[in-house]
Amino acid sequence: MPDQIFRGIAGISSLLAVAVLFSRDRRLISWRPVLAGIGFNMFFAVLILRTPGGREVFEAISSVLLKILQFSGEGTRFVFGPLVDGFSRVPGYNSSSFVFVLGALVPIIFFGALLNMLYYLGIMPRIVRGLAWGLKRLFGLGGPEATVAASNIFVGQVQGAMTVAPYIARMTEAQLFQVMVVGMSTVGAGMPLVYAGMGARMEYVLAANIMAVPAAVVFAKILLPERHTLPAGETLELKEYQAGVNLLDALGRGAMDGWKVVLAISVMLLAFIPMVHLLNWAIVSASGNASDLETILGWLFTPLAYVVGVSASDSAAFARLLGTKTAFNEVIAFGGLTAAGLSPRGFMLTCFALTGFANFTSIAIQIGGLGELAPSRKADVARMGLRCVLAATLANLLSASIAGMLF
Repeated sequence: MPDQIFRGIAGISSLLAVAVLFSRDRRLISWRPVLAGIGFNMFFAVLILRTPGGREVFEAISSVLLKILQFSGEGTRFVFGPLVDGFSRVPGYNSSSFVFVLGALVPIIFFGALLNMLYYLGIMPRIVRGLAWGLKRLFGLGGPEATVAASNIFVGQVQGAMTVAPYIARMTEAQLFQVMVVGMSTVGAGMPLVYAGMGARMEYVLAANIMAVPAAVVFAKILLPERHTLPAGETLELKEYQAGVNLLDALGRGAMDGWKVVLAISVMLLAFIPMVHLLNWAIVSASGNASDLETILGWLFTPLAYVVGVSASDSAAFARLLGTKTAFNEVIAFGGLTAAGLSPRGFMLTCFALTGFANFTSIAIQIGGLGELAPSRKADVARMGLRCVLAATLANLLSASIAGMLF
């Protein structure tokens, strides 16, 4: 046990050192939210991993969000019919039946409609102000940033940003980066079911998802510190936003805005994913089949495997799966989890490290999603994309380090 604690402390220190090394301006780093984020992360780790009551409360909240997502599925099933689960009925088909556009993107339409109705009813602005009061005191976050941080525990990276869509255009660069990192560090409430079906343990994935939020705050604040002096109260004012002339109009406007986001993300993925495979093919060809993108990233992650507490016997498999997640996505990485031959401790740490959307594909998702929500910020999102992948990856590894201390 003392060795686990020592490795955990060393891992946390090393991850922070990497973030400071790549910080845009080390002089502007505010250490208060960083320390608060680490402390809050440890508190959640104990609450979720060591207390049954804490885990039950979180699972109850998750079940409510999952129920809402099920309602979205009713619309998807009505419009697309047997395409929703048709693959599972094909004889001999034993791969994942999860269709990304239907399972992950189409629900954005319903979510956009629901949120815009909540804006029309005045509920979302009150939530923004309430979260601002609490999380500003903990992490120095404003209302919109805090709302996204809370939302991304339960919904996907674009749906989380949609909760504060009217605010995005006026955010500072550091605030926008915070929104991006939280979205890329978490996976929402629906995806853990997919991962569990592929062999991951649900309790590890749920714990990793909630712990990723304070971890994302830590590395966003280090890698891209705030350059502007923000007001002491609410950081942003919601002005000139008309959700609709009535509730039905708000529903329709939100649905159409959600559809634009789905289309933008789909187009970006159709271009971005083939480009990643093209890069992989170029590496394979240049190396004479001796290496590929996943292998190279695996080499880079091998030192980090030791840092977060992975044993020597598990480090190669851990690094390879993390490289797969970064190059392509976490679904493919989770697909190789059970066959990796990991020890129980290595299995747990790998589940924590893989639970997040930190990969190159997510850059395209955020350019398409956030760019559609706030077209004036699309260039900013693209420019900060790689830095965001780094921050989110460090956030997931921080959660693994802390979990390893309690295993």
